[in-house]
Amino acid sequence: MIAEELEQEQNSGMTLSDKSVKVDEPLQPSSDRLDSVGSRGRIDITDLSVFYGHLQVLKNINLAIEPHKITVFMGPSGCGKSTLIRTLNRMNDNVPGFHVTGSVTIDGVNIYSRGVDPVLLKLRVGMVFQKPNPFPLSIYDNVCFGPKIHKMTKSKAEMDDVVRVSLQKAGLWDEIKDRLKESALKLSGGQQQRLCIARAIAVRPEILLMDEPASALDPGSTTRVEDLMVDLAASYTVVLVTHNMQQAARVGNKVAFLYRGDLVEVGQAPNIFENPTNPLTEKYISGKLV
Repeated sequence: MIAEELEQEQNSGMTLSDKSVKVDEPLQPSSDRLDSVGSRGRIDITDLSVFYGHLQVLKNINLAIEPHKITVFMGPSGCGKSTLIRTLNRMNDNVPGFHVTGSVTIDGVNIYSRGVDPVLLKLRVGMVFQKPNPFPLSIYDNVCFGPKIHKMTKSKAEMDDVVRVSLQKAGLWDEIKDRLKESALKLSGGQQQRLCIARAIAVRPEILLMDEPASALDPGSTTRVEDLMVDLAASYTVVLVTHNMQQAARVGNKVAFLYRGDLVEVGQAPNIFENPTNPLTEKYISGKLV
């Protein structure tokens, strides 16, 4: 029970109440092949408004997030970008007063419909947080935690393969392949963040949500995580929240600028930074808007 709660709180955002949800036509997990690449993972946000009680924090957002691209949510603190990314895998469901209008669809299925199981949703839509949050377990057990809980493998050899491939995809295998039994807490901060990425992709998601994943890292580790994001976009739909405009320009394919709950402008990088069409975007880029 303790391990289950640890996974819920630190990794996927699941809660005990998620497990009680009755479903009719749940979203299904992605392909059995860990290394498969398909056209799935499209997100369409339509007329989305988000409220905490009477407080409206997002206002009629309309945005298409394409598969196998990096879409960046950018804006000053309090603009709603973290709320928006957490809305994409229902992490805010148990926040008092939280409710939405409009729709968020993944491959045509509205994730807020009654037929969607939040637990299966979180298998398809992984999350990496601002600060590395490895479990106080071995490196190996961190990566295989999700697959074990969801009984996704049938043998030790198959689990070993999941761990190896996940760590390879996270760019960490060569550094720690002889240390898999060591505590994950012994890793450096940058290595811990890449381990958390490996843990997220071990359950075979189609979409990776990354909420400022490099903000707590040194410049060298930040570069490695940015390079990793670009590589991962070949296999996953990546959604990134960042305060760092240079980072958004370096890794983003599409950039969405939010301000006070409104989606102000959407454009391709780097064009949105060189030729913004909205005066608010231009002010933010020039440092005149906070």
